[in-house]
Amino acid sequence: LAGLPERAQFTGTFIANQGYTAPETGALAPTFSLPSLEGEWVQLEELRGQPLILNFWATWCAPCRAEMPELEALYQQERASGLRILAINPGESAGVVQTWVEELGLHFDILLDQGRQVERLYRVRGQPTTYVLSPDGQIVAVFLGPTSAEALARHLVYVDPIEKDLP
Repeated sequence: LAGLPERAQFTGTFIANQGYTAPETGALAPTFSLPSLEGEWVQLEELRGQPLILNFWATWCAPCRAEMPELEALYQQERASGLRILAINPGESAGVVQTWVEELGLHFDILLDQGRQVERLYRVRGQPTTYVLSPDGQIVAVFLGPTSAEALARHLVYVDPIEKDLP
């Protein structure tokens, strides 16, 4: 390993009994709460126990438009296994986002980051940026730029159903 293999210890915040939270591979994903396009609030922490993909995107982003069918295909393939995709749009109006979502026929969660707080929390440098989270909330992969359903699927981690029932 080169560089700082435990980088989250330098860039993150330590939370007792949980570890470091940082937008870094191997760290606990920073928590947030955002409204969906339908107006329901989604809290990241409440989604623990299932694999998650966080995707930061924008309607003006050509690579995002190319990537969205890949996310939709993966969602349709894996949603029965518990996969949730949270597509986070920083700063655009609900009307603009709704038109784009309908045009592309997207069925996963679309979240609105009007104040761009979550975008800053995750230190997003450009769209698209995608984080793959394990069921325990750790970031297992980060993709800067467009990616494919196949690449994302390689990083998905599922909880063994027997483990879920253990106290």
